[in-house]
Amino acid sequence: MEKAYSRVTALASGTAMLLVNGLIYAWSIFSVPFSEQFGWSSAILGLCFTVILISFCFGGLLGGLITGRWGAGVSIPLGGAMSCSGFFLCVLLRADTVWLLYVCFSLAGLGVGIVYNAIMGAVVCRFPDKKGTASGIMLMGFGASSLLMGSAAAALMASPIGWKGTYAATGAALLASAVIGGLFLRAPTPARQEADSAPAEGLTPAKMVRTPSFWLYFMISAIGSAFGAGIIGHARYIALEAGAAASLATLTVGLISVMNGLGRIFFGMLYDRAGFRPALLCDAAIFLAAGLSAILALKAAATWPALLAMMACGFSYGGVPTISSAATGEFFGPAWYGKNFSIVNLNIFPAAFASAIAGAMQTASGTYTGAFLLFMSLETVAAILILILGRVRKRLETR
Repeated sequence: MEKAYSRVTALASGTAMLLVNGLIYAWSIFSVPFSEQFGWSSAILGLCFTVILISFCFGGLLGGLITGRWGAGVSIPLGGAMSCSGFFLCVLLRADTVWLLYVCFSLAGLGVGIVYNAIMGAVVCRFPDKKGTASGIMLMGFGASSLLMGSAAAALMASPIGWKGTYAATGAALLASAVIGGLFLRAPTPARQEADSAPAEGLTPAKMVRTPSFWLYFMISAIGSAFGAGIIGHARYIALEAGAAASLATLTVGLISVMNGLGRIFFGMLYDRAGFRPALLCDAAIFLAAGLSAILALKAAATWPALLAMMACGFSYGGVPTISSAATGEFFGPAWYGKNFSIVNLNIFPAAFASAIAGAMQTASGTYTGAFLLFMSLETVAAILILILGRVRKRLETR
């Protein structure tokens, strides 16, 4: 008889696995060898990151389907094998095989998306009383990966094993985390399941996408994802515009990553204590305050206020996936959580293009203030949508 592990053990395992898989967000570090050795431009490498994010979204959808049919015991190792293959194939890259770069990271993005969806589906539903906190803890690992795993990768690439050895080791780590970590996500016995989770009720994906709650929340989270990714993707250059030294600008990227992880914990706990509406409004308020502070700081060339504003953006950005994970379960039920969450998670799509828009605006004007103004305008719309969503949910609760 297979051993079933407690929900705390599953949470710890899921967090560790997401810490490994979150390294796709350390692209700025993993892409360095391609710029140095092959001379590939920032446009080529930037497009690859867009490919990674889009593949990640599609991987979530695919993961929802696979997990729903065969379970996390199949989808997690499969996703790990795919992401492992993507990194292993990178050792074959040459200066004239840019197309292979996109193939490799399409495969890696799909694999990580499958694993991400399966982990969230396997763990969050076991915490009906603390959905936000459980989501925040796991997603803190996903957000902190770019700092921890990225730093480890940078050190390995500078060592004798070089970038090819680092890529092979990364692939092996992705596969090992999926195979080993997945063992601790096995569901409890039926009796234990009744104590640990809510009844398996909820809307199917087809019914979910026909509800006002879905579309309102999807637009709110898409705006938050775009704001966070659009600014954070240029954090180093924004810091330089504010007058920071190169070393301080680089440090700022790491500090934003830390704040991103802390934001995931904070908003998860806030969600559990106060509900979705206060959590979303708080998230929007910090985004708006950070945007205004950044604009004023850039105009005055005030370095530290600008850096603190970007750290606040990272903090709020961390709240978006955490609230999404918890809200999906609360709004649409646990029965179809994996598939529904993969659809809600498509709000990441705008984030794949927001950074390019911010970069284009800076190129045209010579400053990032226009980008902050754009994202603040969108976030103001999001705040209005949050109020409407609150009224919609209240009407549903009174029926």
